[in-house]
Amino acid sequence: MSDDMTFDVVVVGGGVAGLSGAMALGRSRRSVLVIDAGEPRNAPADHAHNYLGREGVPPLELLEIGRAEVAAYGVEVLADRVVGLSGEAGSFVVTTEGGRRVTARRILVAGGVSDELPDVPGLAERWGKDVLHCPYCHGWEVRDRRIAILGTTPMAGHQGLLFRQLSDDVTLVLLDGVELPVEELEKMVAIGVTIVHGTPQEVVATDDGAALVGLRLADGSVLERDAIVVASMPHARADYLGPLGIEPAPFEVNGVAHGSVVPVEPSGATSVPGIFAAGNVTDVSMVLVASAAHGVRVGAWINAELAGEEAAAAVAEHRASLFERPAWEERYSGDKVWSGRVNVQLAAEAADLPPGRALDVGCGEGGDALWLAERGWQVTASDFAEAALARVTEHAADAGLGDRVTTRLLDVRTFEPDDETWDLVTAHFVHLPDGGMVDVVRRLASAVAPGGTLLVVGHAPSDVHSGLRHGHDSFMHTADQLLPALGDEWRVEVCESRPRIQPHPETGEEIAIADAVLRARLEG
Repeated sequence: MSDDMTFDVVVVGGGVAGLSGAMALGRSRRSVLVIDAGEPRNAPADHAHNYLGREGVPPLELLEIGRAEVAAYGVEVLADRVVGLSGEAGSFVVTTEGGRRVTARRILVAGGVSDELPDVPGLAERWGKDVLHCPYCHGWEVRDRRIAILGTTPMAGHQGLLFRQLSDDVTLVLLDGVELPVEELEKMVAIGVTIVHGTPQEVVATDDGAALVGLRLADGSVLERDAIVVASMPHARADYLGPLGIEPAPFEVNGVAHGSVVPVEPSGATSVPGIFAAGNVTDVSMVLVASAAHGVRVGAWINAELAGEEAAAAVAEHRASLFERPAWEERYSGDKVWSGRVNVQLAAEAADLPPGRALDVGCGEGGDALWLAERGWQVTASDFAEAALARVTEHAADAGLGDRVTTRLLDVRTFEPDDETWDLVTAHFVHLPDGGMVDVVRRLASAVAPGGTLLVVGHAPSDVHSGLRHGHDSFMHTADQLLPALGDEWRVEVCESRPRIQPHPETGEEIAIADAVLRARLEG
């Protein structure tokens, strides 16, 4: 892996949430880098539980299996620590402690939490062994044993309720300054939980540290116990998010703080576009399987967002190929594009009009302009591709019509006639997305002289069945959809979808298509 690589997603944290998110992304053929500092929250525990299909698996073994599984889908895992994050969606820069810098379109924060424990000597050393926190993760393993619960918050009675289900010998030791609500005290007495007050002096173990002896209480006596339960204060590992404006928020239950988390939307999105989070870093109450499921879910949201972004870019590129000048310059600089014959509907609608001044908008290679010039019209052939206008000039000269055809570089989307008018303004098969043709017709109508004719012809939406307009479906229009561009001073003479037959350009088979024809005369 080189430092100049760009990944679709960088996952910060290689626990179950991070690896599960990476799995969902890797299986969607995303390029993914997982950066893991090697400090899983559950590393001290011998076994993981309530993980269907993996019940009792050692946590580190589970992560080793997970890394092998994601690698099969091309996910890279880097042993390092993220220390810096900058940039924005599409171009985040991730800096590691080891000096690497990689870029990513999206970030998935799954670095989990670190547990803050009460300041009781000897407690931290036995964390994850016989100092426990979750009845669902470790309760079965201490069933029918002597259990002490350290009451660090007014919510301590909740742990009393749950561990009392597992053992008849449960003592709740309330630390100095912690008061249980009266109703909680009554519950503890009723279910047989013993209450002791005062912060313990220390956790007592055997001389070799192999086994727990118990708690030395505030009065100096030793409460012999086989397990100690404590509600840790988990804090989100997210210091590197601060410079981007993401700060951990308190995680509260019934108004009592139980640590901090990175706030997210249901999709896993944070307050900064492009940065997502999953697992315990978003909810300290998630057990292992919930963190894994959340990682998959957020990974799927990230993939969907990237897919939408890519589709939008493809639409922009597709539209540029149809509606932007560079693509048409390239098209007209190559081989001949059109037949050179007049468009059928122009011949049908303009044949009987008395010659005058005509504006041919989107003239292409000049088939319509030359037809009009041959019939005595003085024609302004306009297009936004200079290569097209060069061909018109060449074709007009070859036909001896150079004195009747002039060219003008013109983008119909910004066209303003500036009081110049023509007796006939015609546009054939000019299409724009998002209803833009109504504004175009309004602009063209402003260039028609009193008594003059406006003729706009497009591909009818019914042509979709022919297969000729693949990719143009949303750009086609009916004639009546253009009528809002015309005011009361206009008399509509033709507004219809007109069928015709033409050979299929690939097979030569005759097919039925239709043109949307709008012809109107300006009263005057």
